[in-house]
Amino acid sequence: MTQETKEHQNFFEPYMKHYGRTPEEQLEKNKPLMEKLRKWIEENKAEEISEEEAKARAEYWEEFKKTIDSFRPEGHKLYSEE
Repeated sequence: MTQETKEHQNFFEPYMKHYGRTPEEQLEKNKPLMEKLRKWIEENKAEEISEEEAKARAEYWEEFKKTIDSFRPEGHKLYSEE
């Protein structure tokens, strides 16, 4: 890690209390939310949805991906190869 990188970390540290100093510490901080997400996924696995709802969700997902990529610069798209 360069001296400049360390200086930037120290500068932003008061604003980034939710970040761990190490990957292990970050994982510990993430565990409560990861458990909540796991439970939510399990609860929704059993959910029966209609064909229309499945189609609406798929269309929404495609629109979401386009929106996200529209805000990212060329060469840094997440969902498209532009």
